Amino acid sequence: MDNIDNIAYLALLSMLFFSIISQSEIMGGLALIFSFLIIFKKIIKENFSFGFENYKKAVFVYFLLATLSLAASTLFKLSLHGYIKTCIYVLFFFCACDFFKFNKNKIIPTILFVTFLMSYESLIAIFQNSIGVNEISGWQDMSNINPEEIISRSYGTLKPYNPNLLAGYLLCGLGSFIFAILYFLNKQKKRISLVFGILFLINIIAIMDTGSRGAYIGFILFFLCLFSALIYYIHKKTGGLSKIKKRYKNITLVSIIGILYFIITDPALIRRFESIFAFRADSSISFRFNVYEAVWRMFLDNPFLGIGVGNQNFREIYGLYMKTGFDALGSYCVFLEIAVESGIFALLAFVLFLYFVIRTCIKIGFYDFDKTNKILALSIVLMILAVMGHGLFDTIWFRPQVQLLFWTNIAMLDGLNIKLCKINK
Repeated sequence: MDNIDNIAYLALLSMLFFSIISQSEIMGGLALIFSFLIIFKKIIKENFSFGFENYKKAVFVYFLLATLSLAASTLFKLSLHGYIKTCIYVLFFFCACDFFKFNKNKIIPTILFVTFLMSYESLIAIFQNSIGVNEISGWQDMSNINPEEIISRSYGTLKPYNPNLLAGYLLCGLGSFIFAILYFLNKQKKRISLVFGILFLINIIAIMDTGSRGAYIGFILFFLCLFSALIYYIHKKTGGLSKIKKRYKNITLVSIIGILYFIITDPALIRRFESIFAFRADSSISFRFNVYEAVWRMFLDNPFLGIGVGNQNFREIYGLYMKTGFDALGSYCVFLEIAVESGIFALLAFVLFLYFVIRTCIKIGFYDFDKTNKILALSIVLMILAVMGHGLFDTIWFRPQVQLLFWTNIAMLDGLNIKLCKINK
């Protein structure tokens, strides 16, 4: 019992590590081991209470609505498979909240461990792009495109191999680099901060190399929020950009110019960006529009409880609505997927969850005196915007590699619970 938290933490780190090399069953098993260890500890210590902040209440309501959706599903057995996954994710989230609540000292090591995993995947992705890996399936519309404009889409080591999955995973960890950079900068460890700054740039290049246009949208939201937060902080603390030391301005300017140069000089990336606005002229986007149309009709026929949770259930029912030749594994939109699976009220609960988390982080940013807490809150908001921006046009969020990391990041807020109580008062 004295070491149960350390054993649970080992299970948590193992889950994060195996996410880059193993199938989803191993990740799910490790998430369950972690959760059962936390529950066992709480039962033995007779302290079985997870605490219910607003964002946890929203998650719990979402889970209850998913349960009702399962009960009402016409394909109960198929929906049960997806529901079990949802149970694992929700159970893991509440247990991770409890773990970080009583192990705040594990938050920073976990974030740094995530940056290590992201850096590894980023280097693999850049290497794959440089050697020109072959597509495993049709990942790019090849019509009306010159050979030099064909992007070699990196997919890393995540299984199943998919560049969109890699992009979603890297986006989910992008905020961890911002935390590391600002944390060590605040501790006056500028060399270490610079190292993480370089790794951050490598991660950005890797996301570009995936060729995931949904990830590019999440990427833009990420930087809009980051620059807004930094500009606000600079004006509040120094009185304006003119007061910033020249070397910091130079580093920022060189980084921005470097990223722009990398994009502008690569015709494949330029073409990929331009194709975002091609709409029906691009086969992949046109395919998504056809899926959206079919899924919207599915939702209108099942607006309150949905069709039931899960990919297998979705595929069976989608076949009744789809246009011929446009088969799909999902709705290609996180919010539409939640609505069609569990109904409009489940979607509302999920949106409220995001709202409560972001509102909590904003309160920390404005009212908390602990700079580390402020930096962590910023990194969580950045993560949410990046992942959900990507989720507007893809459903990679439902893959365990992304979702378990997503819930891990949100659970870290519980390590700041005492501060939040003071703020709320």
